[in-house]
Amino acid sequence: MNRFVTAWQSASLVQRAGLILAALSYVLLVPGVTEPIMTISAELNVFGLRTQLFHESRSIWETVETLHDLGYTVVAFLIVTFSLIIPVLKAVIISLTWLFPSPLRWKFVAAISKWSMADVFVVGILVAFFTAQSTAELNSELLEGFWWFLGFCLLSIVSGQMLSFGRNTD
Repeated sequence: MNRFVTAWQSASLVQRAGLILAALSYVLLVPGVTEPIMTISAELNVFGLRTQLFHESRSIWETVETLHDLGYTVVAFLIVTFSLIIPVLKAVIISLTWLFPSPLRWKFVAAISKWSMADVFVVGILVAFFTAQSTAELNSELLEGFWWFLGFCLLSIVSGQMLSFGRNTD
C-alpha cells in the first residue's frame, strides 16, 4: 500500500486521472463481455406473408461458448484472448508499472494502449452490424453489451496514454 501512495503522490494529475480511468474501464469490461452485444434476425417475405426465420441475441461470452460447442475452438480462443486475456494482462502490467515504475514499462503501457485488439474487435462488430443492416432479409440491433465494451475500449486507450503522459519513455 505504501508503494501505491508513494506512486500516487509523485504522479501528475493527468497520470492519476489515467489510473482512475483505467480502473473504470475494467468495470465496463465485465458487462461488455457478459451482456448481449447484438441481435440479428432474419425474415422471409413469401407472397406477402412475413415469416421470421432467425432471431438471436448474444453476448461475447455466449458467442465464445457457441463457437466452441460447434467446433470452432480456435476462433473462440482468439476472441477470448483479444477480449479478455489481453485486457486483463494489460491491467496487471499497468498495476505493476504503477507500483514499480521504469521508463521501459511505461513505454510498453503506451504501446499496448495504442495497439490493443479490443478496438479492432469493436470495428468487427460494427462491420457485422452494418452488413446485416444493408441486407434486405436481415435486421440487426446493437445492444447494451456493445456500448459497455466500446466504453471499455475508449477508456482503456485514453487511460493508457494518460498514464504514460510526461513519463520518460524514450
